[in-house]
Amino acid sequence: MAAFPNFDVEAAARRINDENGKEDRLRAERRIDAQIEARRIAAEFRAHNESISRIWCFGSTFDVSRPYRMDSDIDLAVEGGDILKLISIAEASSFSVDLIDITDCDDEFARLLRESATLV
Repeated sequence: MAAFPNFDVEAAARRINDENGKEDRLRAERRIDAQIEARRIAAEFRAHNESISRIWCFGSTFDVSRPYRMDSDIDLAVEGGDILKLISIAEASSFSVDLIDITDCDDEFARLLRESATLV
């Protein structure tokens, strides 16, 4: 005799799948919003600092093979320009932004970024 004879396992499974699907859609929408915001920030960086030669986006926001969470940040690597002047632009975003100067990275990490990150 079942402990919960009126419990509908199939209905519970459908409900869980529906909730998971909603969460997946929300994460996908947020990732797209973060990508749009990263491109906006990059454009604003360039508008305020013409000596920037390149900007890369990396991490889970742009690498779709990595899991994206609702609290994922935007990772940007900048080559050229004065990174200290860019921090206030990054801090004004509604997203958390990690900003690095690629010339300050170790050579291997900089090489990986240049080869695999998204240039914006």
